[in-house]
Amino acid sequence: MEVILDTNVLSILQAGRTPIRDRVEDRLLREPNSLVFATIVSFQEQTRGWLASLNHSKSDSQLLLAYTELQKLLENYRKLQVLPFEDQSLATFHDLRRQHVRIGTRDLRIASIALTRRAKVITQNIRDFEKVPGLLVEDWTA
Repeated sequence: MEVILDTNVLSILQAGRTPIRDRVEDRLLREPNSLVFATIVSFQEQTRGWLASLNHSKSDSQLLLAYTELQKLLENYRKLQVLPFEDQSLATFHDLRRQHVRIGTRDLRIASIALTRRAKVITQNIRDFEKVPGLLVEDWTA
């Protein structure tokens, strides 16, 4: 089965060693037959955060840190398989909107990609993603 890592799980994996990161990595190792993906939507979310940091840097050290973190983000995504948001995902997104599924726009886009591919979303944000009909969702951080 395909597995899509939500943005919050990607952030955990990109951070330093923590017990939560160890749990997620352990779970990934126990899913050897799964294909693991990120989405272009997560890339958008994470890039947007570091670009905001760059734009609001008030000192040289803040500027250097933001560029360093943006570079790390780019290097991390180069190692990942990133799923696009395509016509089928867009159609699913619009269908979910017509059904009045009430979650954040970018989460709904990630859910749309997952539904289109019949993939499972791995997230800490179970409460919102469970609102999406037919979406498989798990939290590997607990």
